[in-house]
Amino acid sequence: MVRRSPGTTLTEMLVVLAIFSILMVLILGFYIEGSRITARQEHSSASYRRVLQVLDRVETLVAFARIHEVQADQIVFSNLASDPPVALGLADWQTRARTLAVSRDPSALLIREEGISRIFLELAAEDEVRFGWSSSGILEVTASSRPPLRPGQGTPRTVQATRRILLENDGAF
Repeated sequence: MVRRSPGTTLTEMLVVLAIFSILMVLILGFYIEGSRITARQEHSSASYRRVLQVLDRVETLVAFARIHEVQADQIVFSNLASDPPVALGLADWQTRARTLAVSRDPSALLIREEGISRIFLELAAEDEVRFGWSSSGILEVTASSRPPLRPGQGTPRTVQATRRILLENDGAF
C-alpha cells in the first residue's frame, strides 16, 4: 500500500484556481456593468437637475413681470412689483423693459437691458431653452439637456421638461 503525504495535489489546486478565476471574472463583469449604469444615471440626474434649475430660475424671474414679447429664444418683460424677490439678485430692479435671451456663445441665459448683457444663468453646451406663449396668458418654458456620455456608456437620453407659468399680464401682450 502506497502512503500519501498530507496536502493537495497539483490537479486539485488547478481545479480550485480555475473555479475561483471563473467566479472572479463573473463578479468583475457585473461590477463593471454596474459602474457603467451608475455613470449613465449620474449624467442623467445632473441633466435633470440643470433642467429644473433653469425652469425654477426663469419662473422666479417672470413671476413678478409683465410680458411684452415672446419669441422662441427670448422674452421681453418688465417688472410689475415695486419690490423684487431677493432670490433674483438684481439690485437695480426697476420697471424698465428687459430681455431674457438664450445665448449659444457663451451658453447661457442672458438678461439684456439698455444694450448691456449680463449672464443670468450659465448653461451647459448640451442644454437648450425655448419659450412659448399661449393666448390664455400662459408662458411655456421648455428646457432640455442631453448628457454627454463616453463611448461604451450607451445612448444618451434627452431630459426635457416644460413649465407652464400663468401670468397676470393686464392684457398688455
